[in-house]
Amino acid sequence: MIFVSSLILGLGAGKAGAETNLVTFAGNFDLGTRETQFFESNHNAFVGQWDTRIEFWLPPSRAKFSWGPYLRVAGIAASKNPAWENAWLAGPGAGIQVYPFSLPSFRKSDSIVGQILGPVRLFGEYSRLNYWGKENSWRPNNQKRIGVEYWGAFHVNDAFPAWLEIWSGVWRQSSNEFDSHYNTQIFAVSSRGGLRIPNADSLSAFTPYIALESSSTNKNQYYWENRLNLGGGLRYAPLLNNDPAESVGISRLVLYVEYIKVSTYYHSAAPSSVPDHDVRMGISMSIGEWFR
Repeated sequence: MIFVSSLILGLGAGKAGAETNLVTFAGNFDLGTRETQFFESNHNAFVGQWDTRIEFWLPPSRAKFSWGPYLRVAGIAASKNPAWENAWLAGPGAGIQVYPFSLPSFRKSDSIVGQILGPVRLFGEYSRLNYWGKENSWRPNNQKRIGVEYWGAFHVNDAFPAWLEIWSGVWRQSSNEFDSHYNTQIFAVSSRGGLRIPNADSLSAFTPYIALESSSTNKNQYYWENRLNLGGGLRYAPLLNNDPAESVGISRLVLYVEYIKVSTYYHSAAPSSVPDHDVRMGISMSIGEWFR
C-alpha cells in the first residue's frame, strides 16, 4: 500500500505488553460536509457517523490473547433525508471478536508480523437496525455480519515523515437498507497516506495525502457497490502523545478536506445523472484502541 516500505521502518513504537482491563471502550467518529455523496449534484449535506464498542476481554487476559464479546452502538445522521444517511446501524448490536495476532510474541517491538497484522480482527455480530421516520418502517430491522476487518493507523498523529491509515474488510452481510435477504459477500478498502515535513513545529501537522476507496460485492447490478475511487486532500493532524492501549482518550484526530473521484466501475456504470465525484471536509477522530 501507500508508503508501506517507509512506514515499516518506523513501526517499532509498539509495546511488548498491553493493558489488561477486563472492559474497554473504543469508538470512531466522523463529522463533516459532503457535496454529492456520489448521489446527487449539490447534495451538500452535513453528515455525522459514529461507531462504538464496549469490549469484554476473556481469559487468559487481553495482554496474552485479545478476544471476547462486545456491545456495539453505531449510526449515521445527515441534514438531508435519504434513509441510508439517517439510521441506527447498530442500535444496539452484540458480537464476538478475536485478534489472532495479539499473542505476546506478536506484541514485541521487533515483531514486524505483529506490527503489520496486529489490527486484523475476526468478528461475528448481530445488530438491530432502525431507519428513522414512519416512511421507513418497512425497511429491515436486523442484520447479521461475519468476517474479518483491518483497522490500521501508522504515525497519523506523530512526527514520523510518512503516515498511513487503512481500513479494509471482507464479510458476509444478511441485509442492507432495502433488502432483508441481501445475503452478500462484501470486500471493501479505504486507505489514505501522506508525507509530512519533519521537525517543522506546527507546519508538520499539515500533510497532503492521496486516497483510495474500493468496494466489490456479488450484486453486480448495484453500481454504487462496485467501483474504485481515487483522490487526495489536505489534513491537519496534531501531535498526540496518548497511548490508546492505556486510555480511553483521543488516539487519532484529523481535520481534512479532500476530493474523491470515481476511477472505474467494475460492472454496470452509473447513469449519467449520477455525480462521479465528491468533495468532503470535516473532522475524524478515534477514542481508545479502535485503530491499532
